[in-house]
Order: sequence, then C-alpha cells, then structure tokens
Amino acid sequence: MTPEEIRTTVSQFADGMFVPHGRVELRRAGHVVYLEASGPFNTEAITALGAAWRGLFVNLPPGAMFADIAIMHQSVMASPDVLAAFHGFLQRNTTDGLAPKAVAWVVGPEVEGAEIMVPRFKKIYTEAGRNFRFFEKLPDAEAWIDSEL
Repeated sequence: MTPEEIRTTVSQFADGMFVPHGRVELRRAGHVVYLEASGPFNTEAITALGAAWRGLFVNLPPGAMFADIAIMHQSVMASPDVLAAFHGFLQRNTTDGLAPKAVAWVVGPEVEGAEIMVPRFKKIYTEAGRNFRFFEKLPDAEAWIDSEL
C-alpha cells in the first residue's frame, strides 16, 4: 500500500441491530476510489458504505476531483429497499460535495443478477445526475475513468 492509498471495508462501519449483508472493500489511490463488492446486499450494507465512503474523504479539500470504479463479484442482487437506500446514498454524496466526476461499474456476465440489476442501477445513477458507464472488463473501465479525469 502506497502512502496515498487508503483502505477500508464496510464491516468496520457496521452499526445497528443487523449486520451488513454483502461485502464491500474500498480503497482510494490518488484520485480514484476502487470498490470491490460482492452481494447480495441489505440496507445495513448501504448505511455502512456511506460511513466508509465519508471516511475516505476526511482529508481531501472540499471540491476535490475524483472518480470511482466499482468492481462487482458474485451477485449484484438487491431488494427495492436497498435500491432506495443506495439512491439516498448518492443524493447525500451530492449534497455533501462527495460526488465523483465519473463512475464506472465493472459487472461481468458471470455476476448473478447482472441482466436484472444493471438497468435498475443505471436508472438510479441517471436520477442522481452521475456521469457513469458500465463495463465488463476492468481495463476498459480504467481507460474511460482516466479519460474523464
């Protein structure tokens, strides 16, 4: 890990009666936040994700430009209440000045629920006004993110 790289997991921010379902590990390397995620997810995972996300930006100046790449494994399945919580997470980030300049999701065809959930997440990102794209391969996502920063 380089001195400018910061790592955390949502499990470190679990707070509530139920444990987060799904795994999300975050790392910030320079101006890119990488999220490695495996679902399915519950609302507690989204709440913990919000706390972990805010923790990554404590030392960044307000308005700092960054992007994120979410690499999805195993499953992207999420219930309607989880999708609503994720929409709220994006809106709070916008309000708090923590919205990325660009977002890339890497979702291979082997990921459970990709065909069902990608259009739902696409709608949420559109409603949140995000500059985003979905990719099947990480190098393609990284090349696009580099072009957006």
